[in-house]
Amino acid sequence: MVGFDKFFPFMEPPCSLIDNISTTLWKGLGGIQLAAGILIWFSKLRRYVAGFFVIILLFFTIYHLKENTYDIGGSTFMAVLLGILVWNPTFLQGKRNNL
Repeated sequence: MVGFDKFFPFMEPPCSLIDNISTTLWKGLGGIQLAAGILIWFSKLRRYVAGFFVIILLFFTIYHLKENTYDIGGSTFMAVLLGILVWNPTFLQGKRNNL
């Protein structure tokens, strides 16, 4: 869903920054998000993709606040989750049975 919403406006309400960002940057961000959604499944790239997106998400969270828009719940939540993935990428594997 993340990424596709930059090309097809199906999320309601839409991001409040849609009118403040150029169309090229908006679609570029969508393409990067789609690529990241695929690349994060590769274990060797997972930490790098997550780290990159923690930075991107924090940047856009700050940009939202600077523009006095407050629809930052999704970006803040994802930044925290991806930050955990950067810190400890093995948490996705769950508990291991020591039998």
